[in-house]
Amino acid sequence: MRRFHGQDGSDRLWYEGAEVEEIMENELTKAKLFPTLAAPVVDIERFIEGHLQAQLDQYADLHPTVLGVTEFRPGERPLVQINKDLTGSALDDEGSPPFVLGRWRATLAHEGSHIVLHRCLFQLDPAQHSLFDTLEDNDPQPVEPLQRCFKRDVVFGGRCKDWREVQANMGMAALLMPEQVFLAAFQKEVNERGGSQVRVERRSPESQAVIAKLAPFFRVSRQAVSIRLETLQLLSSPDQADLH
Repeated sequence: MRRFHGQDGSDRLWYEGAEVEEIMENELTKAKLFPTLAAPVVDIERFIEGHLQAQLDQYADLHPTVLGVTEFRPGERPLVQINKDLTGSALDDEGSPPFVLGRWRATLAHEGSHIVLHRCLFQLDPAQHSLFDTLEDNDPQPVEPLQRCFKRDVVFGGRCKDWREVQANMGMAALLMPEQVFLAAFQKEVNERGGSQVRVERRSPESQAVIAKLAPFFRVSRQAVSIRLETLQLLSSPDQADLH
């Protein structure tokens, strides 16, 4: 992790993708919630409330465009709020499509990632104005203690622009589908389908079948699995030779 000033003078953190993966896997291990092939679904509520010691309000009255909010409060536990409409659709409406539950779990993991990756921006010594007081004389702009996560930003892809949201999305994927377990589940599914390759062809019937199987396995959306396959370079183009 590297600390630096943004162009607006704000405190910023830089994480490499592999670093985020390692951080989240370590947190799952410490929480004793690391998934296995026999039990692949991460208890993300327990991770947030039990391990991160955050206060969780799953039926928060938030604007329809906001899925979740993480608030850092000096001397108190972080407060994670999830839009009541999302929680209601995911947990209380039996007629909701499966992807709604996946989006709800993704939102919880996204907010949990904010706490793991970004709480150091807010947990400061009372006499210290910012992370950089010991490094530079000029004071950067204060950090907003309220992180609102809009629908457009809580995604498994890389479409959002806010650096904190990009990092939280990386953490979200690593929390819900840790690399080593995801790779094992992928290979098991390929083997059971009679294959032996280490990658499947992008947008092929085989890749779609794998995605359809892994989404409920990890209790995430098909989009989430598809992007995880892409990120871990498990998809190939028709003109690419498979690597053994």
